[in-house]
Amino acid sequence: MNTRADFNAWAAQQDAPRLTDWLREISEPDWSSTVNHPLFDALAEGRLAGADFAAYMAQDYGFVDPFTALIGFAIGRAPCMADRVVLGQFMGMLTSDENSTFQRTFEAFGVPASTPEAPAWLPETRAFQALLRETGDGGGYAEILAVLVVTEWVYLEWALRVTRAGDLHPLMGEWIDLHDNPAFQEFVAWLRRRLDEEAEALDDAAFARMAECFRETVARERAFHDAVMPR
Repeated sequence: MNTRADFNAWAAQQDAPRLTDWLREISEPDWSSTVNHPLFDALAEGRLAGADFAAYMAQDYGFVDPFTALIGFAIGRAPCMADRVVLGQFMGMLTSDENSTFQRTFEAFGVPASTPEAPAWLPETRAFQALLRETGDGGGYAEILAVLVVTEWVYLEWALRVTRAGDLHPLMGEWIDLHDNPAFQEFVAWLRRRLDEEAEALDDAAFARMAECFRETVARERAFHDAVMPR
């Protein structure tokens, strides 16, 4: 299901086949379940209590450290300076604007989540952290791109999909803004294009590893958001 032969068979039936479209398709139903997760609707519509939003953000913050490390590995394994520039710019946004949103959310809602010890990570958070670290430690550039495509494309898709309330808490609105602005849309488009291109040169075994990495990341995204959804 995730081999180059599978992709070629699928591509033969498409008018304008793209690898990343196929990867998304073979990751169903987890992909659609994550993009359409009720957590995002509750957040955008102002139905998510402040404490629940802060708890979600505190768990999500558990990915910042391993995720920035993963981007560092991507910069190191990128085949050209042009890629390093784009990834470095994204690293800058993550460690400035996005990190600021996290910290101000924790301050506003009284959540001491500035260290890895607080709060206790959920099992689903730990599993996702492990995937990020393992991919950084042992994955090739295409596998790292596969993880980045999932994490950023999923967030772009849900942020573009939701309808926000007019009186939404500013920090909740800011969280959406981080993931639906033109610069972020351009970055996701770049990630997809680069993965499409890099996959062309992979041998069959590396291609299968990349595709499985994509699917596993989508599954971890769904499990994480199911776990942090207020009951």
